[in-house]
Amino acid sequence: MSTPPPFRGPESWDSDNNDPRPTESLPTLVRYRVVLHRVAGQGLLMVAAALRELTHYGEAEAMSRMWQAHHAGRASVLETHLERAELYVEQFAAKGLRASLEPA
Repeated sequence: MSTPPPFRGPESWDSDNNDPRPTESLPTLVRYRVVLHRVAGQGLLMVAAALRELTHYGEAEAMSRMWQAHHAGRASVLETHLERAELYVEQFAAKGLRASLEPA
């Protein structure tokens, strides 16, 4: 049975060419904001229920976003990467709500 190599801590990484840290930084994903818009004719409690179902917000947070969309005409729901944001827009549309994307 072979013995494992001795531990070499981070202080030794800079002293040789065997640095295990990546030399290139990972690309950052562009974040998008999902914005919920006021829709005339939709019940307010239905909007809050859709927010709770799709985003898993608690009751207080869903009601806050619902009132913000009702009074201001729009409410920022969340920020995420493009594909997930597009999914949320489609899911809100399936519930009869209007949502859009904007760069965060």
